[in-house]
Amino acid sequence: MRQAAIQNNFDWCRLICELHGCTVTETPDRWKATGDVPALYPELMIRTPRQHLTLDTASSIKDCTASYDFSKDGLTHLFTAEWIARQPIYDRRALPPDWTVVTNVQLAEQFFKLVDVHDLPRDLFNRKEVRLFFSDQQQAAFIAFSNGQTTGLSHLTSDYLDERLWDDVIRLSSAHFPGQRIVGYEYGDQLITALEAGFDDIGPLAVWKRMTP
Repeated sequence: MRQAAIQNNFDWCRLICELHGCTVTETPDRWKATGDVPALYPELMIRTPRQHLTLDTASSIKDCTASYDFSKDGLTHLFTAEWIARQPIYDRRALPPDWTVVTNVQLAEQFFKLVDVHDLPRDLFNRKEVRLFFSDQQQAAFIAFSNGQTTGLSHLTSDYLDERLWDDVIRLSSAHFPGQRIVGYEYGDQLITALEAGFDDIGPLAVWKRMTP
């Protein structure tokens, strides 16, 4: 399942990088973006351990198995997280009424007031494989992305994390992309609450960055 979660992340990062005009190449072992890569996205992602790597000028790396030490190459370890996955739910109850799906520019503006990032195109809601959700009542938001095999969660934003929030996220994702396993990665308190909500921990990843003076 970890490889399916990694592939979803590969596909999500490809989408965002290509929307920024980058060129993305992918092999069975790695993923690479060249061009004006958005600040929060990697230039290189490594799928498998024990590769002979030539970093060239890569300044941001996502090690998808947390198997490498890039400190000797001048990079700084930013964080280690855990890939997570769970089965979708088949819940015929009404969807949570306080959540909104972004379908136009006005709703997108409300979403981006909660998700304060500058790397996402403001018209991302037009993509059929992407759903932007937000709840004014909970002051929460997240993105669900389907690559046709799994649904990846990202940009989960909230002032608090509890079982109700994760239940809403799971139900909304399952309803919009039915039958697909839900994947992503988290660390810290968000990882703890995700596991409490029924996600499985399926292995670590690590993010490294070359810090400029």
